[in-house]
Amino acid sequence: YVVNFSAPYSCNFEHPPLGKYLIGFSVLFGFGRLLYLFLMFGSSLLVFVLVRRLLGSELLGFLACSFLVLDTVFLNSHRFLLLDPPALFFFLLSLYFLLARSSLTASAVFYGLSVACKLSVAPYFAVLAYSIYSKFSSSLRRFLRCLMFFVCVAFFTYLVTYVADFRLGPYTIIQHHLDMLSYMSWRHGFSLPIAINGLMKLVSKVEVWRYGSNLTLVFSAINSSMVLINSTLTQGSGSYVYVGLGSGSVLWYLMIPSLIVNTYYVLSREPGFSEVLVCLAGWVSLTTVLPGPLDWYYVNTLPLMYANVALLTKHLTRNREDLLRKLVTVLLVIQSLVTALTLAGAIPYRTEFFLPR
Repeated sequence: YVVNFSAPYSCNFEHPPLGKYLIGFSVLFGFGRLLYLFLMFGSSLLVFVLVRRLLGSELLGFLACSFLVLDTVFLNSHRFLLLDPPALFFFLLSLYFLLARSSLTASAVFYGLSVACKLSVAPYFAVLAYSIYSKFSSSLRRFLRCLMFFVCVAFFTYLVTYVADFRLGPYTIIQHHLDMLSYMSWRHGFSLPIAINGLMKLVSKVEVWRYGSNLTLVFSAINSSMVLINSTLTQGSGSYVYVGLGSGSVLWYLMIPSLIVNTYYVLSREPGFSEVLVCLAGWVSLTTVLPGPLDWYYVNTLPLMYANVALLTKHLTRNREDLLRKLVTVLLVIQSLVTALTLAGAIPYRTEFFLPR
C-alpha cells in the first residue's frame, strides 16, 4: 500500500483503504503503537466531551470516559493495529463537530474518513441524520438541503481515499466496490447464530465457539523468503465456551439493561434530544457486533453503551451530585483494581470450557 503506492484494488479489497494507509505509515515511521495509544485516549476524551454536553454533567462524562478507557476489551483491542479504532475515532469526531461546533462540513469530512477506514460504522449515519434534523429542522426543505450537502461532502471525502485506484482506470473503483461487497456478503453475510453469539457476549461476556477444522501450513526458506509448500486440512468437531472474567468492566452487565430502560423512558415520556440520541446511538451500535463475538467488533459499540449507562445513572440519581460523586468514586476504584489485576495476569482475561460432543 504505502511503499509502492499500490492501488488498493490490486492489494486487498476486503475493506476501504484509509485505515490500512494509516497503519502502513505508522509502522514504516515507527509510531504505530503511539498512534493507537492516541486513538484510545482521543476516543475516550471525545466520549467525555459528548456525554458531558448531552447529559449536562461532568461526572457522567467522566464516568463514561473512565470506564471506556479502563475496559479491558477496549484497551486490548487498541494493542493491535486494527481498522476499528481509527473508524471509531473519526466517527466520534464527526459527531463532536456536529453537536459541539455545529460544523456540517467538518462533520461530513470526518464521517467520510470514518467509513473509509471500515464500512461497519456506516449505520451511524442514522445517528448523524437525526442530529442534523434536530439542529437544522426549521423547515423540511432546509433539513433535506443540509442532509444532501452532508452526504455529498462525506461521499467525496470517501472517494478521495481511493485515489490510487484511479491510476488503473476510471472504472477500477467501481469494480473494487463490487468485489468488496461481494466478498463481504460471502464472508460476513448475516448469520442468526453468529449474531446471537455476538449479542450474547454483550449481555453476559459468554462466547460459544465450534471447533471445525485445523489447517496446517508448511513453509520453507527459498532465496531468503518464506514460501508455502504444503497445506493440510484436518477435520475435527467439538465446541467450547469462553467466559469473560477480567474482560470488559464491572458495568458490562448493565449496558444492555441500561439501553432497554432508557428506551422505556424515551417511549413513555416526552424525551429531550439528548435522551433520544443516546438511545438511538445505542441501538445502532448493536449492528457492529452482529458479525460475531470478536473483541475488536465491540470497539465501535462500547462508547455508546457506556453513554447509555451514564444516562441510566442520571435517571437513578436524579441529578443528586453528592450521591453521583460517591457512586462514581466507588465504581472507579473497583474497576481500576480489576483492570490492574487483569493486566497483571492475576485475573484471567477469560477462561475456556470444552463442551462434550
